[in-house]
Amino acid sequence: MAVLGSFLLYTGFLIIISRRSDKKTIPIETFREGNRQLGAWTIFLMVTALWSSSLIVVEIDTAYRWGVAAIWYGISVGLMSLLVSILIPWFRRHHYVSNSDLLGQRFGGTVRRLSGIVIGITFPIFALSNALAAGAVVHVLLHWPLWVTLFITTAALVTYIQFAGMMSLAKTQGLNFAMVVTSLILAGIKLGQLVHHHHGSFLDSPRPAFWHLFGIGHGTIWVWFGMNILNVFSAQAEIQTVAASKTRLAAQRAIWLSTGVLILITIFSVWLGIQARVLMGHSNQEGLMAFFRLVLQHSSPGFDVIFSVGVWALALTWCGPLLFSGAISVGGDVINRSHSVRTLRWALVIEAVLMVLYTTMRPDNIAWWRVFGLTLRNAAVVGPTLAVILWDDLNPTTVIIAMIAGIGVGVGFNAWTDFSVTHFVWGINPMWSAATTSFIVLALSRLWTRRQYRSALGGMGLWLLFAILLIKTEHKIFSAGLTGLGLLVLGVSFMIFAWWRTRSSDPIDTTTHILEPEGH
Repeated sequence: MAVLGSFLLYTGFLIIISRRSDKKTIPIETFREGNRQLGAWTIFLMVTALWSSSLIVVEIDTAYRWGVAAIWYGISVGLMSLLVSILIPWFRRHHYVSNSDLLGQRFGGTVRRLSGIVIGITFPIFALSNALAAGAVVHVLLHWPLWVTLFITTAALVTYIQFAGMMSLAKTQGLNFAMVVTSLILAGIKLGQLVHHHHGSFLDSPRPAFWHLFGIGHGTIWVWFGMNILNVFSAQAEIQTVAASKTRLAAQRAIWLSTGVLILITIFSVWLGIQARVLMGHSNQEGLMAFFRLVLQHSSPGFDVIFSVGVWALALTWCGPLLFSGAISVGGDVINRSHSVRTLRWALVIEAVLMVLYTTMRPDNIAWWRVFGLTLRNAAVVGPTLAVILWDDLNPTTVIIAMIAGIGVGVGFNAWTDFSVTHFVWGINPMWSAATTSFIVLALSRLWTRRQYRSALGGMGLWLLFAILLIKTEHKIFSAGLTGLGLLVLGVSFMIFAWWRTRSSDPIDTTTHILEPEGH
Protein backbone atom coordinates (compact mmCIF):
# COMPACT_ATOMS: atom_id res chain seq x y z
CA MET A 1 0.00 0.00 0.00
CA ALA A 2 2.98 2.30 0.52
CA VAL A 3 3.73 2.08 -3.20
CA LEU A 4 0.14 2.92 -4.13
CA GLY A 5 0.15 5.83 -1.69
CA SER A 6 3.41 7.15 -3.15
CA PHE A 7 1.93 6.99 -6.66
CA LEU A 8 -1.07 9.03 -5.53
CA LEU A 9 1.06 11.58 -3.68
CA TYR A 10 3.43 12.00 -6.60
CA THR A 11 0.58 12.37 -9.08
CA GLY A 12 -1.07 14.89 -6.77
CA PHE A 13 2.14 16.92 -6.71
CA LEU A 14 2.27 16.88 -10.52
CA ILE A 15 -1.31 18.14 -10.61
CA ILE A 16 -0.42 21.00 -8.26
CA ILE A 17 2.50 21.98 -10.50
CA SER A 18 0.25 21.81 -13.58
CA ARG A 19 -2.46 23.93 -11.99
CA ARG A 20 0.07 26.68 -11.37
CA SER A 21 0.15 27.03 -15.15
CA ASP A 22 -3.62 26.95 -15.46
CA LYS A 23 -5.95 29.86 -16.05
CA LYS A 24 -9.70 29.84 -16.41
CA THR A 25 -9.33 30.63 -20.10
CA ILE A 26 -5.93 29.51 -21.36
CA PRO A 27 -5.13 30.65 -24.93
CA ILE A 28 -4.99 27.88 -27.51
CA GLU A 29 -1.47 28.89 -28.56
CA THR A 30 -0.25 28.46 -24.99
CA PHE A 31 -2.04 25.14 -24.51
CA ARG A 32 -0.94 23.68 -27.83
CA GLU A 33 2.58 25.06 -28.34
CA GLY A 34 3.60 26.95 -25.19
CA ASN A 35 3.10 30.24 -27.05
CA ARG A 36 6.50 29.46 -28.65
CA GLN A 37 8.26 30.84 -25.59
CA LEU A 38 10.09 27.79 -24.20
CA GLY A 39 13.70 28.37 -23.22
CA ALA A 40 16.71 26.18 -23.98
CA TRP A 41 16.79 24.62 -20.50
CA THR A 42 13.10 23.68 -20.62
CA ILE A 43 13.48 22.13 -24.07
CA PHE A 44 16.58 20.24 -22.94
CA LEU A 45 14.65 18.72 -20.02
CA MET A 46 11.61 17.86 -22.15
CA VAL A 47 13.55 16.26 -25.01
CA THR A 48 15.92 14.40 -22.68
CA ALA A 49 13.05 13.14 -20.53
CA LEU A 50 11.13 12.01 -23.62
CA TRP A 51 13.87 9.99 -25.29
CA SER A 52 15.64 8.75 -22.16
CA SER A 53 12.42 7.17 -20.91
CA SER A 54 12.15 5.20 -24.14
CA LEU A 55 15.86 4.36 -24.27
CA ILE A 56 16.00 3.00 -20.72
CA VAL A 57 13.23 0.49 -21.34
CA VAL A 58 14.56 -0.66 -24.73
CA GLU A 59 18.22 -0.76 -23.70
CA ILE A 60 17.72 -2.74 -20.48
CA ASP A 61 15.53 -5.31 -22.22
CA THR A 62 17.75 -5.59 -25.32
CA ALA A 63 21.03 -5.66 -23.37
CA TYR A 64 19.61 -8.40 -21.15
CA ARG A 65 18.94 -10.58 -24.19
CA TRP A 66 21.72 -9.57 -26.61
CA GLY A 67 24.43 -7.84 -24.62
CA VAL A 68 26.76 -5.00 -25.53
CA ALA A 69 25.38 -4.52 -29.06
CA ALA A 70 22.24 -2.95 -27.57
CA ILE A 71 24.19 0.31 -27.39
CA TRP A 72 23.64 0.86 -31.12
CA TYR A 73 19.95 1.53 -30.56
CA GLY A 74 20.78 4.47 -28.31
CA ILE A 75 23.31 5.77 -30.82
CA SER A 76 20.69 5.62 -33.57
CA VAL A 77 18.27 7.64 -31.42
CA GLY A 78 21.02 10.21 -30.77
CA LEU A 79 21.67 10.50 -34.52
CA MET A 80 17.96 10.99 -35.15
CA SER A 81 17.80 13.81 -32.61
CA LEU A 82 20.81 15.55 -34.17
CA LEU A 83 19.22 15.32 -37.62
CA VAL A 84 16.03 16.87 -36.23
CA SER A 85 18.14 19.80 -34.99
CA ILE A 86 19.26 20.44 -38.58
CA LEU A 87 15.63 20.71 -39.72
CA ILE A 88 14.56 23.05 -36.89
CA PRO A 89 14.85 26.24 -39.02
CA TRP A 90 12.62 24.70 -41.69
CA PHE A 91 9.98 23.50 -39.22
CA ARG A 92 9.90 26.87 -37.45
CA ARG A 93 9.52 28.78 -40.71
CA HIS A 94 6.49 26.67 -41.50
CA HIS A 95 4.97 27.40 -38.07
CA TYR A 96 4.97 23.72 -37.20
CA VAL A 97 2.12 22.50 -35.00
CA SER A 98 1.93 18.86 -36.08
CA ASN A 99 2.76 16.72 -39.10
CA SER A 100 -0.91 16.49 -40.00
CA ASP A 101 -1.25 20.30 -39.82
CA LEU A 102 1.90 20.74 -41.93
CA LEU A 103 0.58 18.36 -44.58
CA GLY A 104 -2.86 19.96 -44.44
CA GLN A 105 -1.41 23.42 -45.06
CA ARG A 106 0.24 22.20 -48.25
CA PHE A 107 -2.09 19.49 -49.55
CA GLY A 108 -5.54 20.31 -48.20
CA GLY A 109 -8.19 19.00 -45.85
CA THR A 110 -8.32 15.37 -46.99
CA VAL A 111 -4.59 14.87 -46.43
CA ARG A 112 -4.89 16.72 -43.10
CA ARG A 113 -7.66 14.43 -41.83
CA LEU A 114 -6.14 11.20 -43.14
CA SER A 115 -2.72 11.87 -41.62
CA GLY A 116 -4.37 13.07 -38.40
CA ILE A 117 -6.34 9.83 -38.12
CA VAL A 118 -3.20 7.74 -38.60
CA ILE A 119 -1.26 9.78 -36.02
CA GLY A 120 -4.15 9.58 -33.59
CA ILE A 121 -4.36 5.80 -33.98
CA THR A 122 -0.64 5.10 -33.76
CA PHE A 123 0.66 7.38 -31.02
CA PRO A 124 -1.15 5.47 -28.23
CA ILE A 125 0.53 2.35 -29.64
CA PHE A 126 3.96 3.93 -29.25
CA ALA A 127 3.10 4.96 -25.68
CA LEU A 128 2.36 1.37 -24.66
CA SER A 129 5.90 0.17 -23.95
CA ASN A 130 6.63 2.44 -21.00
CA ALA A 131 3.15 2.12 -19.57
CA LEU A 132 3.76 -1.63 -19.55
CA ALA A 133 7.07 -1.08 -17.75
CA ALA A 134 5.20 0.64 -14.93
CA GLY A 135 2.68 -2.18 -15.06
CA ALA A 136 5.46 -4.75 -14.64
CA VAL A 137 6.71 -3.06 -11.45
CA VAL A 138 3.23 -2.84 -9.98
CA HIS A 139 2.65 -6.48 -10.88
CA VAL A 140 5.85 -7.53 -9.10
CA LEU A 141 4.97 -5.54 -5.97
CA LEU A 142 1.17 -5.69 -5.81
CA HIS A 143 0.23 -8.47 -8.30
CA TRP A 144 -2.29 -6.21 -10.02
CA PRO A 145 -3.43 -7.04 -13.56
CA LEU A 146 -1.91 -4.96 -16.33
CA TRP A 147 -5.04 -3.12 -17.36
CA VAL A 148 -5.49 -1.68 -13.87
CA THR A 149 -2.03 -0.08 -13.94
CA LEU A 150 -2.58 1.27 -17.44
CA PHE A 151 -5.90 2.76 -16.40
CA ILE A 152 -4.27 4.53 -13.45
CA THR A 153 -1.41 5.75 -15.66
CA THR A 154 -3.71 7.19 -18.31
CA ALA A 155 -6.00 8.76 -15.71
CA ALA A 156 -3.02 10.51 -14.11
CA LEU A 157 -1.76 11.78 -17.47
CA VAL A 158 -5.13 13.11 -18.58
CA THR A 159 -5.63 14.79 -15.21
CA TYR A 160 -2.47 16.86 -15.11
CA ILE A 161 -1.95 17.52 -18.84
CA GLN A 162 -5.48 18.81 -19.40
CA PHE A 163 -4.84 21.87 -17.22
CA ALA A 164 -2.34 23.60 -19.48
CA GLY A 165 -1.23 21.20 -22.23
CA MET A 166 2.29 21.96 -23.41
CA MET A 167 2.93 24.17 -20.38
CA SER A 168 1.90 21.30 -18.09
CA LEU A 169 4.50 19.10 -19.75
CA ALA A 170 7.09 21.87 -19.55
CA LYS A 171 6.61 22.15 -15.79
CA THR A 172 6.42 18.43 -14.98
CA GLN A 173 8.90 16.70 -17.29
CA GLY A 174 11.90 18.02 -15.36
CA LEU A 175 10.63 16.52 -12.09
CA ASN A 176 9.76 13.26 -13.83
CA PHE A 177 13.23 13.09 -15.35
CA ALA A 178 14.84 13.67 -11.95
CA MET A 179 12.86 10.77 -10.49
CA VAL A 180 13.84 8.53 -13.42
CA VAL A 181 17.53 9.31 -12.93
CA THR A 182 17.19 8.66 -9.18
CA SER A 183 15.65 5.23 -9.80
CA LEU A 184 18.41 4.42 -12.31
CA ILE A 185 21.10 5.27 -9.77
CA LEU A 186 19.37 3.17 -7.09
CA ALA A 187 19.11 0.24 -9.52
CA GLY A 188 22.81 0.58 -10.38
CA ILE A 189 23.79 0.53 -6.71
CA LYS A 190 21.59 -2.50 -6.03
CA LEU A 191 22.86 -4.53 -8.98
CA GLY A 192 26.45 -3.55 -8.22
CA GLN A 193 26.03 -4.89 -4.68
CA LEU A 194 24.48 -8.12 -5.97
CA VAL A 195 27.31 -8.68 -8.45
CA HIS A 196 29.90 -8.06 -5.73
CA HIS A 197 28.11 -10.41 -3.33
CA HIS A 198 27.60 -13.23 -5.85
CA HIS A 199 30.91 -12.99 -7.72
CA GLY A 200 32.54 -16.14 -9.00
CA SER A 201 30.75 -19.40 -9.73
CA PHE A 202 27.32 -17.98 -8.94
CA LEU A 203 27.40 -15.78 -12.01
CA ASP A 204 26.37 -16.91 -15.46
CA SER A 205 28.77 -16.47 -18.36
CA PRO A 206 26.78 -15.63 -21.52
CA ARG A 207 27.88 -16.70 -24.99
CA PRO A 208 30.83 -14.78 -26.57
CA ALA A 209 28.55 -12.85 -28.96
CA PHE A 210 26.92 -11.30 -25.90
CA TRP A 211 30.10 -9.26 -25.32
CA HIS A 212 30.66 -8.37 -28.97
CA LEU A 213 29.83 -4.87 -30.19
CA PHE A 214 27.98 -6.33 -33.18
CA GLY A 215 26.72 -9.46 -31.45
CA ILE A 216 23.07 -8.77 -32.23
CA GLY A 217 23.82 -8.86 -35.97
CA HIS A 218 24.53 -6.14 -38.49
CA GLY A 219 21.02 -6.47 -39.92
CA THR A 220 19.30 -5.47 -36.68
CA ILE A 221 21.67 -2.56 -36.14
CA TRP A 222 21.02 -1.20 -39.64
CA VAL A 223 17.28 -1.60 -39.11
CA TRP A 224 17.52 0.51 -35.94
CA PHE A 225 19.30 3.26 -37.83
CA GLY A 226 16.86 3.08 -40.74
CA MET A 227 13.85 3.20 -38.43
CA ASN A 228 15.14 6.19 -36.47
CA ILE A 229 16.25 8.12 -39.56
CA LEU A 230 12.66 7.85 -40.81
CA ASN A 231 11.67 9.23 -37.42
CA VAL A 232 13.47 12.47 -38.28
CA PHE A 233 10.50 13.48 -40.42
CA SER A 234 7.77 12.14 -38.15
CA ALA A 235 8.96 12.40 -34.51
CA GLN A 236 6.05 14.73 -33.88
CA ALA A 237 6.35 14.90 -30.08
CA GLU A 238 9.98 16.08 -30.24
CA ILE A 239 9.45 18.41 -33.18
CA GLN A 240 6.50 20.06 -31.41
CA THR A 241 8.71 20.67 -28.39
CA VAL A 242 11.61 22.25 -30.29
CA ALA A 243 9.25 24.25 -32.51
CA ALA A 244 7.86 25.83 -29.32
CA SER A 245 11.26 27.37 -28.48
CA LYS A 246 11.90 31.10 -28.27
CA THR A 247 14.64 30.91 -30.90
CA ARG A 248 16.12 28.43 -33.33
CA LEU A 249 19.49 28.50 -31.61
CA ALA A 250 17.97 27.77 -28.20
CA ALA A 251 16.29 24.67 -29.58
CA GLN A 252 19.42 23.44 -31.35
CA ARG A 253 21.65 23.92 -28.32
CA ALA A 254 19.13 22.06 -26.19
CA ILE A 255 19.13 19.10 -28.58
CA TRP A 256 22.93 18.99 -28.82
CA LEU A 257 23.25 18.88 -25.04
CA SER A 258 20.39 16.40 -24.78
CA THR A 259 22.09 14.04 -27.25
CA GLY A 260 25.21 13.89 -25.09
CA VAL A 261 23.14 13.05 -22.00
CA LEU A 262 21.18 10.42 -23.93
CA ILE A 263 24.41 8.64 -24.90
CA LEU A 264 25.44 8.51 -21.22
CA ILE A 265 22.02 7.14 -20.26
CA THR A 266 22.32 4.58 -23.05
CA ILE A 267 25.67 3.31 -21.74
CA PHE A 268 24.39 3.07 -18.17
CA SER A 269 21.16 1.32 -19.21
CA VAL A 270 23.10 -1.23 -21.26
CA TRP A 271 25.29 -1.89 -18.20
CA LEU A 272 22.16 -2.46 -16.08
CA GLY A 273 20.74 -4.93 -18.60
CA ILE A 274 24.03 -6.84 -18.80
CA GLN A 275 24.34 -7.06 -15.02
CA ALA A 276 20.79 -8.34 -14.75
CA ARG A 277 21.51 -11.03 -17.35
CA VAL A 278 24.70 -12.12 -15.61
CA LEU A 279 22.90 -12.37 -12.26
CA MET A 280 19.80 -14.14 -13.56
CA GLY A 281 21.65 -16.73 -15.62
CA HIS A 282 19.57 -18.78 -18.04
CA SER A 283 16.11 -17.41 -17.33
CA ASN A 284 12.93 -17.56 -19.39
CA GLN A 285 11.78 -14.20 -18.05
CA GLU A 286 11.57 -11.11 -20.21
CA GLY A 287 14.52 -8.78 -19.69
CA LEU A 288 12.54 -5.96 -18.11
CA MET A 289 10.67 -8.26 -15.72
CA ALA A 290 13.88 -10.00 -14.68
CA PHE A 291 15.52 -6.62 -14.06
CA PHE A 292 12.65 -5.44 -11.85
CA ARG A 293 12.60 -8.67 -9.85
CA LEU A 294 16.33 -8.40 -9.19
CA VAL A 295 16.20 -4.77 -8.13
CA LEU A 296 13.18 -5.20 -5.87
CA GLN A 297 14.08 -8.48 -4.18
CA HIS A 298 15.03 -8.21 -0.50
CA SER A 299 14.90 -4.42 -0.68
CA SER A 300 13.62 -2.08 2.02
CA PRO A 301 10.14 -0.51 1.81
CA GLY A 302 11.73 2.91 1.34
CA PHE A 303 13.79 1.63 -1.59
CA ASP A 304 10.68 0.07 -3.15
CA VAL A 305 8.76 3.33 -2.88
CA ILE A 306 11.46 5.54 -4.43
CA PHE A 307 12.29 3.08 -7.21
CA SER A 308 8.63 2.49 -8.04
CA VAL A 309 7.89 6.21 -8.23
CA GLY A 310 10.87 6.51 -10.60
CA VAL A 311 9.41 3.83 -12.89
CA TRP A 312 6.01 5.52 -12.62
CA ALA A 313 7.70 8.75 -13.75
CA LEU A 314 9.35 6.76 -16.56
CA ALA A 315 5.90 5.90 -17.90
CA LEU A 316 4.63 9.45 -17.53
CA THR A 317 7.61 11.06 -19.32
CA TRP A 318 7.03 8.94 -22.42
CA CYS A 319 3.26 8.50 -22.49
CA GLY A 320 2.45 12.12 -21.69
CA PRO A 321 4.08 13.82 -24.70
CA LEU A 322 2.94 11.08 -27.08
CA LEU A 323 -0.71 11.15 -26.00
CA PHE A 324 -0.69 14.96 -26.00
CA SER A 325 0.90 15.00 -29.46
CA GLY A 326 -1.67 12.55 -30.80
CA ALA A 327 -4.44 14.65 -29.25
CA ILE A 328 -3.27 17.74 -31.14
CA SER A 329 -3.65 15.89 -34.45
CA VAL A 330 -7.01 14.37 -33.47
CA GLY A 331 -8.49 17.57 -32.06
CA GLY A 332 -7.02 20.02 -34.54
CA ASP A 333 -6.92 18.04 -37.77
CA VAL A 334 -9.46 15.20 -37.52
CA ILE A 335 -12.23 16.89 -35.53
CA ASN A 336 -11.03 20.13 -37.14
CA ARG A 337 -11.32 22.30 -34.04
CA SER A 338 -7.75 23.55 -33.87
CA HIS A 339 -8.73 26.71 -31.96
CA SER A 340 -10.66 24.93 -29.20
CA VAL A 341 -8.84 23.99 -25.99
CA ARG A 342 -11.88 21.98 -24.91
CA THR A 343 -11.71 19.85 -28.06
CA LEU A 344 -8.01 19.15 -27.51
CA ARG A 345 -8.76 18.06 -23.95
CA TRP A 346 -11.40 15.62 -25.15
CA ALA A 347 -9.01 14.39 -27.83
CA LEU A 348 -6.51 13.64 -25.05
CA VAL A 349 -9.14 11.45 -23.38
CA ILE A 350 -9.69 9.62 -26.69
CA GLU A 351 -5.96 8.93 -27.01
CA ALA A 352 -5.80 7.64 -23.43
CA VAL A 353 -8.76 5.30 -23.97
CA LEU A 354 -7.16 3.94 -27.14
CA MET A 355 -3.95 3.11 -25.26
CA VAL A 356 -5.87 1.08 -22.68
CA LEU A 357 -7.92 -0.67 -25.37
CA TYR A 358 -4.82 -1.75 -27.29
CA THR A 359 -3.61 -3.75 -24.28
CA THR A 360 -6.72 -5.92 -24.47
CA MET A 361 -5.71 -6.99 -27.99
CA ARG A 362 -2.51 -9.03 -28.30
CA PRO A 363 -1.14 -7.86 -24.92
CA ASP A 364 1.81 -10.27 -25.20
CA ASN A 365 2.96 -8.87 -28.54
CA ILE A 366 3.90 -5.29 -27.75
CA ALA A 367 6.79 -5.44 -30.24
CA TRP A 368 4.29 -6.31 -32.99
CA TRP A 369 2.08 -3.41 -31.96
CA ARG A 370 5.00 -1.00 -32.24
CA VAL A 371 6.00 -2.25 -35.70
CA PHE A 372 2.37 -2.12 -36.87
CA GLY A 373 2.14 1.46 -35.63
CA LEU A 374 5.34 2.37 -37.47
CA THR A 375 3.96 0.71 -40.60
CA LEU A 376 0.89 2.94 -40.65
CA ARG A 377 2.64 6.13 -39.58
CA ASN A 378 5.58 5.83 -41.97
CA ALA A 379 3.27 5.15 -44.90
CA ALA A 380 1.00 8.12 -44.16
CA VAL A 381 3.43 10.68 -42.76
CA VAL A 382 7.11 10.19 -43.69
CA GLY A 383 6.80 10.21 -47.49
CA PRO A 384 4.38 13.16 -47.67
CA THR A 385 6.48 15.18 -45.18
CA LEU A 386 9.60 14.57 -47.28
CA ALA A 387 7.56 15.63 -50.32
CA VAL A 388 6.72 18.94 -48.60
CA ILE A 389 10.44 19.56 -48.10
CA LEU A 390 11.38 18.65 -51.68
CA TRP A 391 8.49 20.14 -53.68
CA ASP A 392 6.30 23.18 -53.20
CA ASP A 393 3.76 22.32 -55.89
CA LEU A 394 2.97 18.60 -55.67
CA ASN A 395 -0.59 17.65 -56.58
CA PRO A 396 -2.67 16.85 -53.44
CA THR A 397 -4.33 13.93 -55.23
CA THR A 398 -0.90 12.35 -55.66
CA VAL A 399 -0.24 12.58 -51.94
CA ILE A 400 -3.62 11.03 -51.10
CA ILE A 401 -2.95 8.13 -53.49
CA ALA A 402 0.54 7.63 -52.01
CA MET A 403 -0.82 7.57 -48.46
CA ILE A 404 -3.63 5.15 -49.27
CA ALA A 405 -1.30 2.91 -51.30
CA GLY A 406 1.27 2.78 -48.49
CA ILE A 407 -1.33 2.06 -45.82
CA GLY A 408 -2.99 -0.51 -48.06
CA VAL A 409 0.28 -2.36 -48.65
CA GLY A 410 1.14 -2.28 -44.94
CA VAL A 411 -2.22 -3.58 -43.75
CA GLY A 412 -2.59 -5.95 -46.71
CA PHE A 413 0.80 -7.61 -46.21
CA ASN A 414 0.03 -8.00 -42.50
CA ALA A 415 -3.33 -9.57 -43.29
CA TRP A 416 -1.69 -11.87 -45.89
CA THR A 417 0.29 -13.53 -43.09
CA ASP A 418 -2.64 -13.40 -40.64
CA PHE A 419 -0.93 -10.54 -38.78
CA SER A 420 1.94 -12.81 -37.81
CA VAL A 421 4.64 -11.60 -35.46
CA THR A 422 7.47 -13.44 -37.24
CA HIS A 423 6.36 -14.37 -40.78
CA PHE A 424 6.26 -11.72 -43.52
CA VAL A 425 5.54 -11.63 -47.24
CA TRP A 426 8.85 -12.35 -49.05
CA GLY A 427 10.50 -12.12 -45.64
CA ILE A 428 10.13 -8.31 -45.66
CA ASN A 429 8.63 -6.52 -42.67
CA PRO A 430 5.54 -4.59 -43.89
CA MET A 431 6.95 -1.50 -42.15
CA TRP A 432 9.47 -1.17 -45.00
CA SER A 433 7.07 -2.18 -47.77
CA ALA A 434 4.50 0.43 -46.74
CA ALA A 435 6.94 3.35 -46.56
CA THR A 436 8.65 2.32 -49.82
CA THR A 437 5.30 2.20 -51.62
CA SER A 438 4.56 5.75 -50.53
CA PHE A 439 7.96 6.95 -51.79
CA ILE A 440 7.59 5.21 -55.15
CA VAL A 441 4.12 6.62 -55.83
CA LEU A 442 5.26 10.15 -54.97
CA ALA A 443 8.40 9.95 -57.12
CA LEU A 444 6.66 8.33 -60.08
CA SER A 445 3.83 10.86 -60.04
CA ARG A 446 6.26 13.78 -59.79
CA LEU A 447 8.17 12.64 -62.85
CA TRP A 448 5.02 11.87 -64.82
CA THR A 449 3.28 15.18 -64.13
CA ARG A 450 6.45 17.03 -65.15
CA ARG A 451 6.46 15.13 -68.46
CA GLN A 452 9.61 13.23 -67.56
CA TYR A 453 8.11 10.07 -69.06
CA ARG A 454 11.35 8.27 -69.91
CA SER A 455 12.79 9.05 -66.47
CA ALA A 456 9.61 7.78 -64.83
CA LEU A 457 9.48 4.52 -66.78
CA GLY A 458 13.25 3.98 -66.65
CA GLY A 459 13.45 4.74 -62.94
CA MET A 460 10.51 2.48 -62.17
CA GLY A 461 12.00 -0.30 -64.27
CA LEU A 462 15.35 -0.04 -62.51
CA TRP A 463 13.65 0.00 -59.10
CA LEU A 464 11.69 -3.16 -59.94
CA LEU A 465 14.83 -4.87 -61.25
CA PHE A 466 16.86 -4.08 -58.14
CA ALA A 467 13.92 -4.97 -55.88
CA ILE A 468 13.59 -8.42 -57.46
CA LEU A 469 17.35 -8.97 -57.20
CA LEU A 470 17.28 -7.98 -53.52
CA ILE A 471 14.46 -10.38 -52.73
CA LYS A 472 15.97 -13.27 -54.72
CA THR A 473 19.49 -12.91 -53.33
CA GLU A 474 18.67 -11.84 -49.77
CA HIS A 475 20.49 -14.61 -47.91
CA LYS A 476 23.51 -14.50 -50.24
CA ILE A 477 24.23 -10.77 -49.98
CA PHE A 478 22.58 -9.37 -46.86
CA SER A 479 22.16 -10.22 -43.22
CA ALA A 480 18.69 -11.39 -42.25
CA GLY A 481 16.10 -8.62 -42.26
CA LEU A 482 18.06 -6.17 -44.41
CA THR A 483 16.11 -6.70 -47.63
CA GLY A 484 13.29 -4.43 -46.48
CA LEU A 485 15.73 -1.68 -45.58
CA GLY A 486 17.41 -2.13 -48.97
CA LEU A 487 14.06 -1.64 -50.70
CA LEU A 488 13.47 1.49 -48.65
CA VAL A 489 16.86 2.90 -49.67
CA LEU A 490 15.95 2.23 -53.31
CA GLY A 491 12.63 4.01 -52.79
CA VAL A 492 14.29 7.05 -51.23
CA SER A 493 16.86 7.04 -54.05
CA PHE A 494 14.05 7.07 -56.61
CA MET A 495 12.46 10.03 -54.81
CA ILE A 496 15.76 11.94 -54.80
CA PHE A 497 16.20 11.07 -58.49
CA ALA A 498 12.74 12.54 -59.18
CA TRP A 499 13.72 15.72 -57.35
CA TRP A 500 16.96 15.95 -59.33
CA ARG A 501 15.23 15.43 -62.69
CA THR A 502 12.58 18.08 -61.96
CA ARG A 503 14.64 20.54 -59.91
CA SER A 504 15.05 23.08 -62.74
CA SER A 505 11.33 23.78 -62.68
CA ASP A 506 11.10 24.08 -58.91
CA PRO A 507 10.66 27.65 -57.66
CA ILE A 508 12.96 27.05 -54.68
CA ASP A 509 16.28 25.28 -54.26
CA THR A 510 15.26 23.16 -51.28
CA THR A 511 18.79 22.00 -50.55
CA THR A 512 19.72 25.45 -49.29
CA HIS A 513 16.17 26.36 -48.27
CA ILE A 514 16.20 23.83 -45.44
CA LEU A 515 19.27 25.33 -43.81
CA GLU A 516 18.42 28.96 -44.50
CA PRO A 517 18.53 31.10 -41.30
CA GLU A 518 15.25 32.37 -39.91
CA GLY A 519 16.36 35.94 -39.86
CA HIS A 520 15.73 36.53 -36.19
